[in-house]
Order: sequence, then structure tokens, then C-alpha cells
Amino acid sequence: MDIATRKMINSLTQDILTSFKIQVPIQNIDELVRLLGGSIQTDFGCTDGAVMKEGDSFKILVSPFQDEKRRRFTVAHELGHLFLHMGYLTNEELWERQDENIYHRLGSSEKEYQANEFAAAFLMPQNEYLKKMNENVIGDKVNTSKIAEYFNVSVEAASNRGKFLGYLKW
Repeated sequence: MDIATRKMINSLTQDILTSFKIQVPIQNIDELVRLLGGSIQTDFGCTDGAVMKEGDSFKILVSPFQDEKRRRFTVAHELGHLFLHMGYLTNEELWERQDENIYHRLGSSEKEYQANEFAAAFLMPQNEYLKKMNENVIGDKVNTSKIAEYFNVSVEAASNRGKFLGYLKW
């Protein structure tokens, strides 16, 4: 993913957080999905997550075989597909073209990387991340487990976010 796309995704997530007055860290992702006009359904046949248009709204399907932190990231990832690739509230023409079928994705693709970037930016906005990171510096090290705890994400997700933002070393 190029820098311009990454910046656009981070800007879009900030616009959504601001427009809907979403408080960070996000406490209840299910309630947030309802606020955005959708619903979440557990699906035992789903390996991770999926999103589908449902009338003028949407439904996110999630596997029950995920811990809470992974589930939160999955829901945020599916919101990424919804806004970026399906046009929900961002591109009326694209949204109108969506079928009421499950939005299937397979493997690693540019769209998957974009949805992951959206999820990370949505759950850990850049300015808030930097603030929490600066609060958790010990010498020349950053305690990413404290950052992960604050945003209620995995340590790996918090570490990767810091690396992609250029704050942490690979």
C-alpha cells in the first residue's frame, strides 16, 4: 500500500470518528456498529469475518472462534471494507451497486491490507496512539503491552500500528 492510500485511510477513519462523535478507546464495538446503522451476527461457518449489504443497512458476520481482541479487530476490519470498498456513507453510487450478498474476500490482497489499515486506524487513531506511546516510554523502549491494553487490542496489533506509523522500529 502506498503512502497516499495510507494517509487517505487514516483521514477517513478520523472523519468517521469525528462525525459520529466516537470516543476512543472504543468501548463497545457492537454498539458502535448499531450507531453506524448495522448489526453483527455470529456465524459458525465464517472463518474470521464478512460484511454484507442488507437493504439500506449492513450486517457484519463474525466467527465465534475468536478472542475478544481479535473479534474487535475483525469487526473494525469489516467496517474498513464497508466504507472503503462498498461505499457505505462514502460513495452513494458504489453503495447502490452492492448486491445483498456476502462480501467475500480470500487471502492477501491490496483490499485486505487497506481494511487492516482502516481497522488499526479506527481502533488506534494516530494522535491518540502517539499520546499513549509517549506515556509508555521507558528509556529507549516502548511498553506496547500498555498501549494494547488501553486500546483493547493485541500486543501484535499495537506494535504493528506503531511500526506502520513510523514510531517503532521493525
